[in-house]
Amino acid sequence: MSKLYSKTAKGQEEIKTRAGGLSQRMRQVLIFIDGKRSRDDLFGMLKGDDIDELLSALTAQGLIEASGSAAPKPAAPAAPIPAAAPAAVAAPQPAPKAPPPPPQSAAELERKRREEEEQAELLMARSFMGKMS
Repeated sequence: MSKLYSKTAKGQEEIKTRAGGLSQRMRQVLIFIDGKRSRDDLFGMLKGDDIDELLSALTAQGLIEASGSAAPKPAAPAAPIPAAAPAAVAAPQPAPKAPPPPPQSAAELERKRREEEEQAELLMARSFMGKMS
């Protein structure tokens, strides 16, 4: 299981004020932390072997905290077991399971990753421009 991280009040303040002098990479990681993304999600989005070091540094500075562990992907719920039926009545057949969604292609995953990176850059640019005015 992968840890979930969330910003502390100090981390939220750092996003607004830039008072801590974080590197661009550390700030980027801090921006992506939202309490819903796991370490593995962040690793996949931010592409870098340094993610664990950055998470440790942000935690040590009190900007983020581990807020739990990501739940494993839920399995399909089991069909309820019917109560004992009289011998003359046949037990109902379970409904057929819906087919799993088709796997995403590498191109689709890359497109999503690029969109997320562009959104993060846009957020950082807006934040920067807000500081300039």
